[in-house]
Amino acid sequence: MQIGICDDEKAVCRYLQSLIRKYMEQEPFEIIEFFTGGELLAYLSEQKGPALDILFLDVALADMDGITVAKKLREQMEAEKRAAWGSLPLLIFVTGFSEYMPSAFSVHAFQYIMKPVQEQNFYQVLAQAVRECKHLKTENPKELLIKTNNQMRKISVADIYYIESSNRKVILNLQNETLEFYDKISSLEQQLWPDFFRIHKGYLVHMKYVERYNRSEVCMKNGDRLLISKYKYHDFVAAYIQYIARKD
Repeated sequence: MQIGICDDEKAVCRYLQSLIRKYMEQEPFEIIEFFTGGELLAYLSEQKGPALDILFLDVALADMDGITVAKKLREQMEAEKRAAWGSLPLLIFVTGFSEYMPSAFSVHAFQYIMKPVQEQNFYQVLAQAVRECKHLKTENPKELLIKTNNQMRKISVADIYYIESSNRKVILNLQNETLEFYDKISSLEQQLWPDFFRIHKGYLVHMKYVERYNRSEVCMKNGDRLLISKYKYHDFVAAYIQYIARKD
């Protein structure tokens, strides 16, 4: 799960990070920080990294207010023909100004947290957001939005056989093509868990397309044979058994 924090106060960012890490210790997640609205919008529009699932957004940012940032985000979603309601990221405003609350919900905010942030209230909101995220991901087919050959493409996760790391890029291996783009395989591992498993530092496999395996390699349904790390073997077997049980 990818969680974004956009706040120009580094102390606030550190505090929210500590609360998130404490609550999410049993789940895979990654936190991405932004200190200006412009930085956040550039990340989202250019898709420089994994898509965000939950976004904690301050209202009073140095370069532009959070409401304006949210409006631009929603405009971007409309341009991509995505509904503001029922889409990710779930937007949670974090601010000390209660008068912004009506404006916050006009841009389809999921929740609103007042500063100073109270730990118990934060956990309740985060728990709601995590549950909603899981529901949306189960209900809607997963897609990756990637930039390849100077074009943006949506790729259904269900079509990915495996992902391999190549320097600063990753390669998606589909049934009839391969696609290369800038990203980190570790970020995709977090985003695609638990249907994908990292069998080696260079390979992330889709459990759906595993044909057979042994202690030295995993054979995919497209015929590709991938090296498995001896340190990953037992964890892979356990994860594969759990995957099969979930699908039965």
